[in-house]
Amino acid sequence: MAAAGAGAGPGPGAGPSAGAGASNPRKFSEKIALQKQRQAEETAAFEEVMMEICSTRDSFRSDRLQ
Repeated sequence: MAAAGAGAGPGPGAGPSAGAGASNPRKFSEKIALQKQRQAEETAAFEEVMMEICSTRDSFRSDRLQ
């Protein structure tokens, strides 16, 4: 038996536009905006870590040369 809200189809009282996951364009665009925001945050965090790695590596190299 499917759990309630598992996307098995429109529930009781659902209008003709209910059904598929993207039935409400506004909600769909909000989901896309959230995905883009999360991706930007993850990219920024990744770039920050890479910059730290590069500066640490460069510091290590300059210490070894002296």
